[in-house]
Formats: sequence, structure tokens, C-alpha cells
Amino acid sequence: MLKKILRFRPLLVLSILVFYCVILFRNLDEGKRRSLQLRDDTDSTDHVVMSVLVTGVNPATQELTAQIGLRPQGALAQDEVTPAVDLKLLTNNVRSQQEFDFPKGKRMNRIEAVFPLNGELNRYPLDHYRTTLWLLMTTPAPKTRPQAAQIPKRLDVPESSEAAASEGDHLAVGATALQQSAAVPLTIALSASTPGIKFSGNVSRESSLKVTGIELQIRRADNVIAVSILLMVLMIGLAMSLLGMVFKAMTVGSKVDLVPLSISISLIFGLPALRNVQPGVPPVGAFGDYLSFIWAEIIVGTSAIILIWTWLLRSDKHL
Repeated sequence: MLKKILRFRPLLVLSILVFYCVILFRNLDEGKRRSLQLRDDTDSTDHVVMSVLVTGVNPATQELTAQIGLRPQGALAQDEVTPAVDLKLLTNNVRSQQEFDFPKGKRMNRIEAVFPLNGELNRYPLDHYRTTLWLLMTTPAPKTRPQAAQIPKRLDVPESSEAAASEGDHLAVGATALQQSAAVPLTIALSASTPGIKFSGNVSRESSLKVTGIELQIRRADNVIAVSILLMVLMIGLAMSLLGMVFKAMTVGSKVDLVPLSISISLIFGLPALRNVQPGVPPVGAFGDYLSFIWAEIIVGTSAIILIWTWLLRSDKHL
């Protein structure tokens, strides 16, 4: 039997090399597959170009961080970085201010905002998240304004979006702000590329309310899921292999082989380190832990206890 296996050894080595090269070349452009580029243009000549760069995603704190750059165009621009009118940006930022003022004649500097994520971290590595970046740009309205009775007291982004799961996701605008302001059209350019995270999404516009929403769906990248599953299989495989060694040590001969005991003690401390190799893994208690890690630890610990008591009982017989 061994000779037949050795006969196919060159083919086995070649297969492993081919598999290795396929995985290697596939991951050369891994960044493109997990990244997202969105562009949504407005029909208005006088508008503001908003470039949104996602700089961080933190599932543990349920937050997405983005840098926002603004460039006025048409009659709104004094030059490419300076507005010719007073502008105000409203966002559903959850960390600090939600209103950003850009006075007439002053440079529009890049700002940073933190948006809420909605998802379940404990489903790692199959956890999914949703968020919506609500954006509204306004400028002081002309003297002639509509009657206050015709203006809603509060402007809430409709809750039909699946991403709007909590009150922090809404963009609320007071009646006074609506009476004194006019909405400015926006052109959206979004770029999202974070290692270990895969993005998808689209831009939605509430034309009647002039509110722009960037809806994002976020999950773990394919390579992160693959590595996590591989490590989980490895952990449970090591535990089951040790259990097989223990059963053999108990049934063969009257003297207990203590080699499996030393392996089990090493694995008790080695499995947590192996678990933590998973990229972005949450604390113990996630869904993946109930698939492999917790059971592997139980098997390894039980194996060590069985070996110790077997050695004690057989030692008494030889005394």
C-alpha cells in the first residue's frame, strides 16, 4: 500500500505546487475584489463635489470612519477650494458635531466623520453590517421663503432603508433650518478599501428632500473567511487526532504512554493562540468558537484528564 502511495508522490507534489500558485496569483489583485468605487453625478451645474474616503471600519465598536472632501462648482465656487456662498453640511455623524459650516471666501478643509454600523459581531467570520451615510448640503435661502405651515417640523430620512435600524441612523433637520436654507446638489465620489473588509453599496437620493444617502453593505473579505475556516478545521482536527492517540494509549499494553499527555497540555495553551491568529476575531463566544475552538478545548482537556487517571489507576496495579 505504501509503495502505491509513493508511486504518486511526484503527482501529489505537483498538485500542491499548482494549488499554491493559483492561490498566490488569485490574491495578487485581492484588494480590487474587496474594494468599492462609487460615482453618482448630479444634473445641476451649480453643485458641490463630495469625495468620501472610508479610512476605517471597526466592527467591535460598530463604527465606520470616513474623510470627506468638498469642492464647489459653478456659481457656488469662488475658486476650486473656496465657496462663493455660505455652505453648511449636515451628516449623521455619531462621534461629534453633525453640522459643519463653510463660510463664504474660506477654504473648505477636509473633515472626518464617524457613522454607525448595524450588524452582529458574534457571527464572525460570517458577520454582515449595514450603514447609510446621510448627507445634506445647504446654503442660505433667498428672502422669499415658503410659509412655515408648508414646511415639516422634522425631516427624517425614510425608514424603508434596511440600514436605518436605529435612531442614530436618521438625519433630522429642524424647521428653522429648513425655512432659512436651500438644498445644494451633490456629486458623490466614494472610495472604500480596508484590508480584511469587503464593501458593496449604492447611492440613493430623496429628490423631494434633497437628501443623499450612501448605503453600504460590509462583510469580511473572502480571504479572511477562508483563513478563519481553515484554522477552525485545524483546531478540531488537532483535538480529534489527540483523542485518537489517547484511545490507542489506553488500549495498547499495560504501561501508559505519556507522550499524548504532553501534547494535550501543549494544546490547552496552544489552541487559544491559534484561535487568535484569525484576522479581527472577537472575544471568545463568537459563532465560530462554538463550531471548533470551544469543542477542541473540551476534547483536549478531557483527553489530558483521561490520561492522567489512566496512569494513576495502572500505576496502583503495579505497586
